Amino acid sequence: MNDDDGFSLVELLVAMGLMSVVMIIVTTGLSGVYSNLNRADTTGAARDQLTSSFRRLDKELRYASWVSTPGQVNGTWYLEYATPLGCRQLVLRNGVLTMATWNLPSTTPGAPATIGTDLVQTSGIAPFTVYLPNSQPFATASPGTTGVGNDYQLAHTQVRLRFTGQIGVTSLPFDVLFTALNTSASNVFSDNGKLTANDCGKARPTV
Repeated sequence: MNDDDGFSLVELLVAMGLMSVVMIIVTTGLSGVYSNLNRADTTGAARDQLTSSFRRLDKELRYASWVSTPGQVNGTWYLEYATPLGCRQLVLRNGVLTMATWNLPSTTPGAPATIGTDLVQTSGIAPFTVYLPNSQPFATASPGTTGVGNDYQLAHTQVRLRFTGQIGVTSLPFDVLFTALNTSASNVFSDNGKLTANDCGKARPTV
């Protein structure tokens, strides 16, 4: 072959085929890297949001003296509870979890503050669950899955929140249990006559 000879059509086709394979491999690798980075970012954002929600609710519910029975009105979930500072209402509507506050004797919640966004129900499970004192919510579960014996009986009201943070393609389950330390079997429905179901509970809309 002389130096001035070019490449044959077969050689060009083979070279183009090899380059195509190399480009596919490189592009796939880069796509995987960017996908993992995006997933890590969205997971971090979802985790930070749920952690923020947990911290605020933990402070509130820990000192609750009364907790309502959760309910759904026109597709929106509600949960009311009473604290030493007044009434609180959690609302989960269209993926947004908010908290409204007000003081007795008013039964009108104030402007809601957003606690978390991009939230969806977990497999159709109710987002709010309340376990009352003297109940045995774990009677059907094994000790290995709950951390307590199946005959464990509650001394205080417990509030369980379950939903999933959904940001982009990332889903992060949120399942946490709060204990209202100012509740007991003797004050499930009142707090020394100050806060009752008929007071804080009146703020919930009806169908």
